[in-house]
Amino acid sequence: MLMISGDSMKKHIVVKQKHLYTEERNLMFEGQAFFSNSDGCLRLSYTERGSNTMVSVEAEEEELRIKRDGELMTRLTFQHKKQTTGSVLSEFGTIDIGVFTHKYIKRENIIAIEYDILSGDEVTDGYRILWILKEDKA
Repeated sequence: MLMISGDSMKKHIVVKQKHLYTEERNLMFEGQAFFSNSDGCLRLSYTERGSNTMVSVEAEEEELRIKRDGELMTRLTFQHKKQTTGSVLSEFGTIDIGVFTHKYIKRENIIAIEYDILSGDEVTDGYRILWILKEDKA
């Protein structure tokens, strides 16, 4: 099947998270995700199992945006070697979250970020997240 740039299709992905300071690892998702790649922006969307959280990822050359819609609604933006501010919306209101991105890598079959979560100037947590895009087997 011929894919035209920007067409949406399904792709098998694996999403892994590692806490940078405790080394704790978590398999966040493995399965089929909607995938598109147009104008240099790679888009993924999937539902995390167990939490029924809808996740949308937009990876451009200079930044990565994550939207998570579940019990909490999270909006985060990551830019290599920069501090950005995101938000978490819960039943109690909206909380601003600072993040500092140590690494942001976007390749054809992998997206990776390493970042710290900030409270003021204090680091409260740090994570690495990998999105591994695999070719579907015919």
